[in-house]
Amino acid sequence: MSIAATTTTKATTTEATTPSSFSPSLGLDVALSTGLQFATLPDTSFGIEVTGVRWDVHDPEVVRLLTLALRRNLLLVLRGQPCPSEVQLDAFLRQFGRLVLETEDGAAHYSGHRNQGGPASQMAIESKQYMDRSADNTGSTLYAPGTDGISELVWHNDQSHRPMRKVVSVFEALDVEPGVTPTEYRDLYTAYETLPTSLRTLLENRQVIYFDPRLPSPADMPRLADATHPVFTPHPNTGRRTIYVNDFADRIAGMNRDESDRVLAELRTHIDATAPRLVHQWSTGDLVLWDNIGLQHRRGAVPGGQRRYMRQHGGLAE
Repeated sequence: MSIAATTTTKATTTEATTPSSFSPSLGLDVALSTGLQFATLPDTSFGIEVTGVRWDVHDPEVVRLLTLALRRNLLLVLRGQPCPSEVQLDAFLRQFGRLVLETEDGAAHYSGHRNQGGPASQMAIESKQYMDRSADNTGSTLYAPGTDGISELVWHNDQSHRPMRKVVSVFEALDVEPGVTPTEYRDLYTAYETLPTSLRTLLENRQVIYFDPRLPSPADMPRLADATHPVFTPHPNTGRRTIYVNDFADRIAGMNRDESDRVLAELRTHIDATAPRLVHQWSTGDLVLWDNIGLQHRRGAVPGGQRRYMRQHGGLAE
C-alpha cells in the first residue's frame, strides 16, 4: 500500500471515530468532544470569543485548538465558564508553557507589586490602595478602584521593563458593574508590517530602553536601563515580528536623546495611524488571554466607587 493510501485510510478512520464540526470563525474542524465553541468578535480585525472551557479537563486537543486560536486571532475572550481557583488556573495554563511566576524574572516582577520597603515611584506608592498581592508572592494580583479610583494606564506590553518577556497575559473580571471602564488593545504586528522602508531600515537591529515605572526615575536613581529589547521583536514561538515600543519606552540605544525622541515620535505616529484596535467591554466572568508580544493594551481612569474587581494572573513566559 502506498503512503498516500495509508494516510487517506488513517484520516478516514479518525473522522469516523472523532465526530467534529467545522467552525467558520476559527476556520478549522473542532472535535465535539472538546466542548469548545468559537465566535468572532464584532467590529474588530482580531480577537475571538471562546465558550465551553472546563478547568478540570486536560485534553491535548483543547490545547491545540486554543493555541491555534490565539496564534491566529491574538486575543481570546473566554466566557460562560465558572471562575477558576488559583490552582485550577495554574494547572490549565501550564499546558501551554511556563508560568511567569515560576521563573526568577516573574517572581521578582510581582514581588515589586507589593511595594514593601526600598525606593518606589509615585505610581507604585499610589497603587497600594487599589492593588492586592499575597505576602508570599503566590497567586494573582487583585485590583479594585476603592473610593479614590485608579489613574489612566497608558499603552504598554506587560513586563516590558523586565529582561524576560511575558508571551501571554491573562486578565479576568471577577465582579464588574455594567459599563465599567473598558480595556483597549492594539495590534503592533500590523503596525510593523506597514512600516515605511526608511523607518524600518533606520531601526533594524536597534534596541529600545525601558525603566521600571515602579522605581524612581533614572534622574533620582541613576542607571542606564532596567531592560532592553529589540525595537523589532520576533514572537519566540512564531517568529512574527512586531514593534516592541510602547508608552513606557525611554529611548533608542545608541542615539542621542534628541534624535531618539524624534524617531520615537515618528514611530508612535505610525502606530497610532496603522495599529488595528479592539475595545473590550467587561462582563463578570470574562477571562481574556492575549499575545503580549504583539498586542499592547491600555485603559482610561477608573472612577472611585466603580465596581470593577479584576484579577491578573501572572501569565506565560517565553
